[in-house]
Amino acid sequence: MTSPLWPVRGTLGFEQLVPAALAHRRGLAEVYVADTAVVGGSEFLAAVQIPRAHSLWFDRLVAYHDPLCAVEAVRQALLVVGQRHLGVPADAPASLQRMAFMVEDLSAFRDSERYPLEGLVRVRPGALATGRDYYQDVPFDAIFTVDGALAMTLSGSGITFPRVDYDEFRALQRRNRAQAADPAPDPVRPLPPELVGRRDPRNVVLGRTPAPELVVVVDRSHPSFFDHQYDHVPGPLLLEVFRQAAVLAASEAGLLDSPAAAVLGVEAHFTDFAELDAPITCTTATADTGLDGIGVEVTLHQRGARIAVALVELAPYPVPPEQEHNRS
Repeated sequence: MTSPLWPVRGTLGFEQLVPAALAHRRGLAEVYVADTAVVGGSEFLAAVQIPRAHSLWFDRLVAYHDPLCAVEAVRQALLVVGQRHLGVPADAPASLQRMAFMVEDLSAFRDSERYPLEGLVRVRPGALATGRDYYQDVPFDAIFTVDGALAMTLSGSGITFPRVDYDEFRALQRRNRAQAADPAPDPVRPLPPELVGRRDPRNVVLGRTPAPELVVVVDRSHPSFFDHQYDHVPGPLLLEVFRQAAVLAASEAGLLDSPAAAVLGVEAHFTDFAELDAPITCTTATADTGLDGIGVEVTLHQRGARIAVALVELAPYPVPPEQEHNRS
């Protein structure tokens, strides 16, 4: 960083964002990638910035940036790199198959309360990641650094489709499922935001039926999750479901003193599209992550079939030094 006003690292700049279409976003405020560059021909760098006043990512109860905002920044970086450097067509839909991330240094997400979260994403796509590799489950690895410190590591894989083939496949899939569709689900009232670590009710993605049963709340007017129209429930919303369900389960089990908990890691597998016109139910169970955090397995079902499962690791946020001093 050359100065607080002109943050430039090497040849990457933070002065403007890439065109929204490259990040598959509609609103300019939903674009987090500022610049990209090639590193050695097989790796790529992306400069990313998450605005502090964002309606979703700033909706938190602690002075830490939300680690999931970095996951979204990496997702966008992969899309931009694919189009800018690997020949992926701009209109080619991509389907995430699996994704795992781990927060390596939670202190890197501490909010200065003066500047937005800025960092560099280093992406290493799999050997098959080109615009011609349709229908193949292509892996990727990425790291996210803040001021040179390793903040997060990520890995996963996804499938890219030609636009025409994707539209035909999804139209056939929806027709087949509509034949056995249940009646339109009753509206579900979202849970109180304080139960899942939120302040704004709009950002709550879970509700309970009278059963009681946890169900996903799909608000298609949400300005971030539905920045543009989808033919399925988007992945970022499902990640938020994993987080909120894990926080709720850990809190109700007495494993967390507060729902304002840090997500230290997620390992998720997506086995089918989550459709917009049928209820998505959610089950949770505490699990052993093999690490020091609190583990919760979250499973999503729709029309009797499992569509996604994730192992979420949580931990309380560190006590701020000033509060620790007051305690002593």
